[in-house]
Amino acid sequence: MLVSTAASYIGHGTFFLIALHRREAFLKFTQKLIKVNLAKLESLMVRYGIASIFISQWLYGFRLLSAAVLGLSRMGKKKYLTFQLISCLIWATICTYGGYFFGAALKNLLGDIKRYELHIAVGVLAAGFLIWFIRDVRKRKNRVPSS
Repeated sequence: MLVSTAASYIGHGTFFLIALHRREAFLKFTQKLIKVNLAKLESLMVRYGIASIFISQWLYGFRLLSAAVLGLSRMGKKKYLTFQLISCLIWATICTYGGYFFGAALKNLLGDIKRYELHIAVGVLAAGFLIWFIRDVRKRKNRVPSS
C-alpha cells in the first residue's frame, strides 16, 4: 500500500511540477502527442478545485494528464502536493483492500485455484491464439489484390 501510494504520488507530482515550471514546452510537447482539449480539461479542474485532485485519481487514462493540467492551471505547489498525497493514500488503501476482499471472495467461490492453473494458462493461450488467427484471416480477406 505504501509503495503504490509513493509511486502514484511521485508520478503525479512530477507531471504537476513539469507542467507548472515548463508550461510552454510541456504544452507544445503534449499537443503533438495527445488529441485532448486541454482548455476544456483545465476549465473542469479550475471549476472543481481541490475535488478535482480526488476525482481525477479514479479516471483511467487521465490520471497523469490531470496532474499536468493542474500544474498548467497554476494551482499552488503546497496545496496540490498536500492534497495529492492524501488522494494517493486513499486510492492505494481502497485498491489494496478492494483487491484483498475480491481475491478472498473469489477464493471462497472457486476454492483452491492452484489445481486449475495449468488449465487456465492453456485456455488463455488458446483464446489468444484463436483471436490472433481470426484477426489474421480477416485481414487477409480485406486485402485488395493489386493488379
